[in-house]
Amino acid sequence: MVEILYLQVNLVGMVIIVIMLMNQQTIENGTDRQKAFRHLNYAVLSVLILDTIMWCIDGKNFLFSQQIYWVFASIYYFFNCFVGFMWYVYISKFFFQWKKQSKWLFFLMHVPMILNTFFIVLNLKYPFYFTIGEDTVYARERFFIISFLVAIPYIVIPFIQCIKVYETSDNILERKDCALILKIQILPLVGAIIQVLFYGISLMWISQVLTLLCFFINFQNKIISMDPLTQLNNRYQFNVCLESIDKGIFKGEMNSIVFIDIDKFKGINDRFGHVVGDRMLIQVSNILVRACKGDDTIVGRFGGDEFYIFCKQSAKEQIIGRINRFVQEYNAGDVHGIELSLSIGASDFHGKDRKTTQEILALADKAMYKNKIK
Repeated sequence: MVEILYLQVNLVGMVIIVIMLMNQQTIENGTDRQKAFRHLNYAVLSVLILDTIMWCIDGKNFLFSQQIYWVFASIYYFFNCFVGFMWYVYISKFFFQWKKQSKWLFFLMHVPMILNTFFIVLNLKYPFYFTIGEDTVYARERFFIISFLVAIPYIVIPFIQCIKVYETSDNILERKDCALILKIQILPLVGAIIQVLFYGISLMWISQVLTLLCFFINFQNKIISMDPLTQLNNRYQFNVCLESIDKGIFKGEMNSIVFIDIDKFKGINDRFGHVVGDRMLIQVSNILVRACKGDDTIVGRFGGDEFYIFCKQSAKEQIIGRINRFVQEYNAGDVHGIELSLSIGASDFHGKDRKTTQEILALADKAMYKNKIK
């Protein structure tokens, strides 16, 4: 009965992962982060399949059953460490996709997996991970714990990365992602500890599936908060940032909200059509992203032809200066004869300010329309 229960649990896990893999083309398709997440899914799916096969053949005698079991168990132990490595790769891509990573650290993180592979090969001659008896029954050996210990860096390093980003980042959305990872990373860790301490209980991989499911749901939520045309944050994320201001999350140095509006956008739509208007919106979004590159900012489309930027007050003037410069470069190279002009307004605030969010917004909005009528 216990075997049947674990087989059913593994089957449910496999179904969940297959569904996620079938739907992943709808989220962040093609990015390094998405590819790493997809590979992580494939790795966990492989482990579930191997675990299921091992449960099915354990204690069953047939031609070459013992040898076949040795092969599947050895591959299973390899994936024990490989899944951890893919977790590290995914978290690295999650936070450092657009930033330089330490290449030596990335190569150094291959060492545990190489060591584990060496021990697996050595185990075939000197069983210290596991053994398969003549009755085709799997049994742990006294040093099986090494297979878990070598994977510890793949848990510790991502945890440290999350803590570091959470403490140093001024990006609200990035800090929310850190908080999510720190919380759900506990689930597979607890499952692994229980599985190590209590032989015969298999919780590690289904808990890993639930962790991946939490990430997948988080991805879907990001689709809801993304503007489909410009791929920027939308009004929903703007409201999230406002809630963060109300809760006093913006603390420390001064911060700013910058509003950007396309001048005479309705006239562009009326004269050249909505296709050209959409291209103009995409072009402006590209300009804003370029202008904010390298700074801790949140860039989004407020609605219609209005955009917003949350940034540090110390970086505000530089960002606005880059926006104006990129607009001039666009107009100088424009072959369609459509001059791009933006109105920009900003409002500064501090975590300790007693200004309400509505007052902060009103000041930024007023400054933007003041520039528009100049």
